[in-house]
Amino acid sequence: MALKKHDYSCVVGSPPCDDSVQKWEIAPSGAGYTIRNMQTGTHLSVKGISRGTAIFAGHFPTAWQIIDVKVDDENSELVEIRWPHTEYMFDLADWGSSTPGTKVQLMDIKLNAVQHRCRLWKPIFMQHTLYSGLSERMDDDTSSTSTINAADVPEGGELVLVTTTTTKTVVTKVPKY
Repeated sequence: MALKKHDYSCVVGSPPCDDSVQKWEIAPSGAGYTIRNMQTGTHLSVKGISRGTAIFAGHFPTAWQIIDVKVDDENSELVEIRWPHTEYMFDLADWGSSTPGTKVQLMDIKLNAVQHRCRLWKPIFMQHTLYSGLSERMDDDTSSTSTINAADVPEGGELVLVTTTTTKTVVTKVPKY
């Protein structure tokens, strides 16, 4: 999964590579997760909830539901990325076309995700980088998240799903009187 070059808002299927348009950060947001592109800082979102709606990268974070999927012949974790509490999930257009540049869209047709593999994503850890999602940067290394790379499973790519939670505790001592 990548941002389309020279556009950077269209989200398309792409063979895996080390290009920064394929690196994504997945961070907890309430009961879901936001998905942010590491090159542009834009978040995956949609303009409506209906069959065939394109996934795009915009400036407002959207919380997605990430569901673990067990596949008998896989020795690794696979996930579906869904609009929360619905049947709408990430899918490649044209019935799962593996052609580079195929748009990533929402689809709700009841198909077995194991048989329709373009709906499954494989998380892997790529590298660790320091980043603060807050408006103020913390220079004391107390805030960190992870860089990720994502590509569709049928092309042999992998989606990285890393959840890092860091807490800073401040203790103030008050003298007894």
